[in-house]
Amino acid sequence: MPPIIDKDLCAICGTCYDVCPQDCFSFEGDEPPSVPYSRECWHCGACAIDCPEGAIHLELPLPMHIVPSAALYGPPGEGEEEKLKRAAAFTRSIIKE
Repeated sequence: MPPIIDKDLCAICGTCYDVCPQDCFSFEGDEPPSVPYSRECWHCGACAIDCPEGAIHLELPLPMHIVPSAALYGPPGEGEEEKLKRAAAFTRSIIKE
């Protein structure tokens, strides 16, 4: 799914355009951005995290909701536990219930 832009919240600042590593956003005049290249989106979250107005929401594809669990893969290796916690927290923060 492409990033979802709340046009009522969008300040048309261009931050999403500037931070997107895949150049998925496009602007036309004084309109909020569109996402013409949605298939290029990596769902990295840069646009949603950096949007100063909180106008962008990501709906991740189901396979991206999965964070490796110790039940399936054994306990995390050295230094991996904190990374997994941050990944899980980020996933929870952008999933709209």
